[in-house]
Amino acid sequence: MKRFGKILAVAALAMVSYGAHAELAPQWSKGTVLMNFEAGIQPVGGGISLDYVLFDNWWKGHFTVGGEFDFSKVARHTRATGGTPRVTYGLNISPEFEVHAIAGVGFGVERYSYDNVTDKNSFLYHSEFLGCRYFFADGVSVVFEAGYSYKFPEVRAGLSLKF
Repeated sequence: MKRFGKILAVAALAMVSYGAHAELAPQWSKGTVLMNFEAGIQPVGGGISLDYVLFDNWWKGHFTVGGEFDFSKVARHTRATGGTPRVTYGLNISPEFEVHAIAGVGFGVERYSYDNVTDKNSFLYHSEFLGCRYFFADGVSVVFEAGYSYKFPEVRAGLSLKF
């Protein structure tokens, strides 16, 4: 039992000393890919997006290009899906925290279905969001965004993974 206690004490000391000196790696370097998984409200829905860091040191921030796939339940019998190419500018506040602005123009399809009646409409839409991202571990962050997106969630939160 004494041996187990010594091993536990050495492991605890190693974890404490590592934690005191551990720092997150820089999150934004050219070529970095971010994958975002978000859920939102107003209307209820979500999205998956992929961003590629094109410039990593541009006016104290970074510039990404990417795409987004959104889905939502617009009304009781109406659902929408859409795809948007997008650009993002993120301002690096610290190695762990950034604020960003997103702009995109996309194409969507709305589907209405009730009592064996189905109707589809396609539409063009634009979206603008302001948000923030906090990296709580190297390569994993939480993200929050609010803005405008026709027929898709206007307030959304989720996780980002860095590759």
